[in-house]
Amino acid sequence: MKASKKEIYILLIFVGVLAVVAAYFLVYQPNMEGAEALEAENAQLQERINDLSDKMENKDSYVEETAAMNEEMDAILRQFPIDVREEDGVLLAINQELIAPMVIDSIGITASEPTALPDAEDEDVDHTYEIDEIEEYEAQEGIADEAAQASDAEGGNGTNLPYTLMQRSVTMNYLVSYEGLKRGIKNISVQDNRMSINNLTVSYDESTGLLNGTTVVDMYSIPGQDKEYVQPNFSSVLVGSDNIFGALETYGIGQLDIGESAAEGEAAEGEETEAAGGEAAAQ
Repeated sequence: MKASKKEIYILLIFVGVLAVVAAYFLVYQPNMEGAEALEAENAQLQERINDLSDKMENKDSYVEETAAMNEEMDAILRQFPIDVREEDGVLLAINQELIAPMVIDSIGITASEPTALPDAEDEDVDHTYEIDEIEEYEAQEGIADEAAQASDAEGGNGTNLPYTLMQRSVTMNYLVSYEGLKRGIKNISVQDNRMSINNLTVSYDESTGLLNGTTVVDMYSIPGQDKEYVQPNFSSVLVGSDNIFGALETYGIGQLDIGESAAEGEAAEGEETEAAGGEAAAQ
């Protein structure tokens, strides 16, 4: 059976349409999807490149700000000693007795331990980059490590050292006047080393008219710094004294007022002067 020319034309048209449809779905559409994916990825990469390029244009300001922050951090670190030992707590108690003045019945010193710091709040970050991608981009642009080298030249260490804030608590139980209590608090606040009053409790003693108090002072240190531990100076404490604080004999319960103690000392000196003058006249 022969097909007519019309049937042959229809068959050819059908085969052509079928070929076009097959080419669209099997070739054109997959390529278009891949092209769209590549276009979206290129757009993201272009945004990232633009952002990094903008940062490189402001590199000098970033380096200056980094150096300034490093200097600020170094200044903060210098306020902390590298260690706080038991003798530092004892010296603080001695100073409290002499300056307030007060009578310290007992002190307790804990071991040095890391300070519990509050968790930092999460901050929103506008852009995040993979380290490998940043290094690859810097290598392509020939700018790798320039910022770090400039920071080192400005005095930055270029690394984040694992500093740990340590604390040692000193608990002092004492008898003091109201004015002496205020002087003792001020003395703690003006110490060179960093410390804070963790707790302070006082109660009125009707038998003496003074205050029974307990103060807990947290003394802070940051080990690992490039400096040495400074030994406390005990030159003002008498060697061989049966009282390690060196204050109970000077400031009794009835002598906690500095004015009265100074007046008694001046009166005693006056009596000694008069006695020496009488002896000289008799001779």
